[in-house]
Amino acid sequence: MTTRHGGLWRRALLLATLLLVFALVGTVLLVISPSRRAYAHSANEWTSRSIYFIMTDRFSDGNTGNDNYGGFNTNRSDATAWHGGDFQGIINHLDYIKNMGFTAIWITPVVMQHDTHAYHGYWGYDFYSIDGHLGSMSDLQNLVTQAHNRNIWVMLDVVANHTGSYNYTAPTFPNYSNYHHNGNIQDYNNQWDLENQDVAGLNDLNQDDSTTHSTLLNNVSWLVSTTGVDGLRVDTVKHVSKSFWSNYAQSAGTFTIGEVYSGDPGYVGDYTHYLDAVLDYPMYYTIHDVFAQNKSMYEIRDRYNSDGSYRDARTNGVFIDNHDQDRFLCDASGNPAQTWDKYPQLEMALAFTFASRGIPIMYYGTEQGFSGCADPANREDLFNSFNTSGTLYNYVAKLNYARNLNAALQNGAQYEKWVDDSFYAFERENGGSNVLVALNNCWCTRTVTIPNLDNFASSQTLHDELTGTAYQLQGNSITLTLPSHQAVELTNRY
Repeated sequence: MTTRHGGLWRRALLLATLLLVFALVGTVLLVISPSRRAYAHSANEWTSRSIYFIMTDRFSDGNTGNDNYGGFNTNRSDATAWHGGDFQGIINHLDYIKNMGFTAIWITPVVMQHDTHAYHGYWGYDFYSIDGHLGSMSDLQNLVTQAHNRNIWVMLDVVANHTGSYNYTAPTFPNYSNYHHNGNIQDYNNQWDLENQDVAGLNDLNQDDSTTHSTLLNNVSWLVSTTGVDGLRVDTVKHVSKSFWSNYAQSAGTFTIGEVYSGDPGYVGDYTHYLDAVLDYPMYYTIHDVFAQNKSMYEIRDRYNSDGSYRDARTNGVFIDNHDQDRFLCDASGNPAQTWDKYPQLEMALAFTFASRGIPIMYYGTEQGFSGCADPANREDLFNSFNTSGTLYNYVAKLNYARNLNAALQNGAQYEKWVDDSFYAFERENGGSNVLVALNNCWCTRTVTIPNLDNFASSQTLHDELTGTAYQLQGNSITLTLPSHQAVELTNRY
């Protein structure tokens, strides 16, 4: 009996020792390997953020030592070559971004490229290496850490549709079976063509191949967990089957917002049932029409009426331009009396973007008045243009300040209160936070009485978050006289 009890005691001691060892090993692994679950912010949490979108190679050259990495030399006289921007350049200007009020950044893809013209990052070569032009994995992790220290989340751009045109020599996908072999897309209205043919000659990955499928899922899990980023912008989503995206999002384990390049909300919106959210291209086209081309504000009503197409329209990314579109100031019509005067239109578009349901995304350089047209002209170098005293920089700071202080502007319910051809007003409400947004898109002064402001106390005084001006309600109505292209955000916060 003594021997039997002794054996039981030794087995219990061994089990306890093993459990202690496993616990210690787990703790060590957590310390040396950042867990993506720690940064797995929900879609609803992301609605509280505003995003500054950076093309890393064109933002700031913080380390000139990596400019000629891999023999693909920096050449700023060539608009399609590498220009030298890197992670250190972003780190050096995080306070520039923070002081503009942004609480997140989105950076272009970071995986290894292998081409003189792959500065943008969308021609992946080695998916398990960081491109040396941008820095090292350690530099990227430091960027994430430094951003987090400033309460700035980091969204990373990823590509799972294609590699660059490398004749199947890319180390991550070296086999013929990794790819489709159906030539370039012939019919952009044919879904099979979109999903099984090449975009602009880039090697189209075959996600139905088991090795390709598992490699892409394992890679995105590795990339998120190793970098510690807070979310992903997913490229070329409509070119891959929806069933794949469900698996991809699960492996990523963090917020995913997809690029579905289409103006049809029914088509775009269906992808929100496979990824968390989408970039709101239908709204982009509406913003272009209404604010850049002076079309009717009723188009905004019509666009909002299609919000049922999305799982939750509040998680859409709302934007006025990006690296694939002409910059807003390129396309804006300008003041009919003096067409060079385009800033009023830009400010109106920005005010709408930061106040509307959705997550506002602003393309780098907008705050400095960049006006490039088609790619590559819309991918200008910001390098020596970090002016913080300009009109646009400070206007964006005001918009972010108002949004960051008012939960209603972040993810509140939205109710239309007035619409005509040149004037639009809506109220947003979240608990005790209420904001009335009004926009005069006319090249003239407008006076409008907005009724039925049910979420404000009768006859109370409201203040404009952008100017501090006080406005008095008459019962549950308010009369606003707004100069040409002025927006107001009226709250009872004061």
